[in-house]
Amino acid sequence: MTSLSPVLALLHLVWSQQPDSLTTLRAARRAQATFEAIRRQHLPYGSGHAGGTCDLRIGRFCYWYDDDRQPPEHAAAEPQLIRDARATLLAALDDAGARLPGDEWIAGQRVRYLVEAGRDHAAVGAARECRADGWWCAALLGLALHAAGDFTSADSAFDAALRNMPAPERCRWYDLAPLLPDKLRHRYERLSCDDRAAFESRWWWLAAPLLSRPGNDRRTEHFARLTLARIGQTSGTAYGLGWGDDLRELLLRFGWPTYWTREASPSVTAPEPLIVGHDPTPAFHFFPSARAFDAPADATSDDWTLAASHAPEGYAPAYADSFQQLEDQAAMFRRGDSCLVVAAYDLSDDALFGHQAAQAALVVARDEHSRWVAQHPARSDGPDVLTLSASCDAQLLSLEIVAPGARRVARVRHGIRAGGASGSGPAGLDVLLFDAPDSLPGELSAVLSHVLGTTRVRADRKLGLFWELYGVTSPAGPVSASLAVTPLGVGWLRRTVEALGLASHTATMRLHWDEGPATRAGDVAVASRALAVDLSALSPGRYRIELTVKAPGQEPATASREIEVVRP
Repeated sequence: MTSLSPVLALLHLVWSQQPDSLTTLRAARRAQATFEAIRRQHLPYGSGHAGGTCDLRIGRFCYWYDDDRQPPEHAAAEPQLIRDARATLLAALDDAGARLPGDEWIAGQRVRYLVEAGRDHAAVGAARECRADGWWCAALLGLALHAAGDFTSADSAFDAALRNMPAPERCRWYDLAPLLPDKLRHRYERLSCDDRAAFESRWWWLAAPLLSRPGNDRRTEHFARLTLARIGQTSGTAYGLGWGDDLRELLLRFGWPTYWTREASPSVTAPEPLIVGHDPTPAFHFFPSARAFDAPADATSDDWTLAASHAPEGYAPAYADSFQQLEDQAAMFRRGDSCLVVAAYDLSDDALFGHQAAQAALVVARDEHSRWVAQHPARSDGPDVLTLSASCDAQLLSLEIVAPGARRVARVRHGIRAGGASGSGPAGLDVLLFDAPDSLPGELSAVLSHVLGTTRVRADRKLGLFWELYGVTSPAGPVSASLAVTPLGVGWLRRTVEALGLASHTATMRLHWDEGPATRAGDVAVASRALAVDLSALSPGRYRIELTVKAPGQEPATASREIEVVRP
């Protein structure tokens, strides 16, 4: 017979002395509390926090953003004794679950500790064995499926739980107020629970880490946290403290700790070691700005700050150690009653993506209910272009590169709008930048192999601009066009120095020309235009390229692109 250590023997004794099924639940609760006491007594020691200034004070808890303060490597390794104690607890909970399959507390603890032990598939099995209220069993299944990485099934399980839970509980679970920026929270809180559905649906759509994949793991992470909060509120904690609103807030904002450490108390009057929970890392801030929420089609890439320092919340996807901002270039061109979306990127300067199998995906969507997707293997040796046909509505675009083996993701997200309406003239131009060859291409299909995957352009190479005119068939006169390249962000000091003649003026480029009307192609007059621009006279810096086209009897149309001129 294998001997038990004293602490494991205590845990075993707590359970074995309660054979009567009528006292099963009480014994299970004692076994859980005993495990947490054993955990606290045998946590490894960390360092660097006790006595320091809090980055955030949340109720009883001091929170630090561990950007540059990592615990010793040994601290993240859970001692074998704690693992053994958890295994003993799980055996007791399995026995209790067999005796009381309809008890929601036992069912929740089984799933919780199986997930904590990394036994995700066993957690799914335990959730399926649950015989408590149907909505609670569905929530436990969602938690287990999310932990197992099956986000689509987790989404479905949580939806089932939300449909069937009591109305007051459902309202609390749907409540986004603790996660919203002030501007949106005030508006959201004025809505009734029933009136919040459209708001919540848009919020989770915009917060999805990857729009190219089914399921929304940021949403399922939120409901998994809510499930853990309900489990935790009636059980012992690793901190040795009772559950409270502060623990719930920490959990909803930053997730369930992946491990805990102890630190010596700085107080002589309270000598008990401090317990420090360590959140999953690296965590990213996937929530959109208020501006992007209000007008997704007008959003810019700056409306998502994935690596925001001291973000108000965070989520660490289990499938990625890196979520970086991607540079891109995108445009929309009309094709009858639909539009061709063109998006390009360039990973050739990213050594970490080199030699890694990756998938590139282009997604455009009017809203959370519509989606067009194009995918193909990603390139890392130069610019890559993806195209798809979609409606010509104002859209949200997401360009996503996923390298599963390297656990890396790069993405960019912003709004995009089409060119002029069919037959209405040149209004709403869009411009595509390309590396101009000696002979300029005359059609979009010929331009695609030269499209730039960034808006950073070299001063020693001619910059190609491609655009199309729609519906310009009037013989009333020529179409006039102009191009201006103007510097951005020239400060007052630079302007003063230039005025005094102590520095050369920042170059500005202007061109103007006239051309004949478009010819009709099919049912819409489409004219393709390409121009090569010499940027060698421009100083390095950021510029706005503005193209204006005016047809006789019609309002002028303008398209612009911001570029950064760099030296080779």
